[in-house]
Amino acid sequence: MSRKRKQEIEIIDPPLPGYGRLPYSMHNALVLAVSIAATMEGAHLKCQRRECRNFGRCRASPTEFGRAGFCPVPLSRAADRRIEGMLLFVLQLANGWR
Repeated sequence: MSRKRKQEIEIIDPPLPGYGRLPYSMHNALVLAVSIAATMEGAHLKCQRRECRNFGRCRASPTEFGRAGFCPVPLSRAADRRIEGMLLFVLQLANGWR
């Protein structure tokens, strides 16, 4: 009986500024967390990207590297804490901690 080969982790190339090389799924989680926190802050109302203003929420894109992935609007410390909390929650789910 042949074993299935373990799927290789797809790495983002080129590396993200400040984050280095990340697995693609981790990059998606990071972008989603930033998008949710930015929307809760109201960053989409001040964003220079028309797409964010028209959709009424932050439209940070995890797949389109040709343009800025994150909104250029600065986020508060509360938004940073929300992002950290979301990523810690996902980490606990992944490790089966309760």
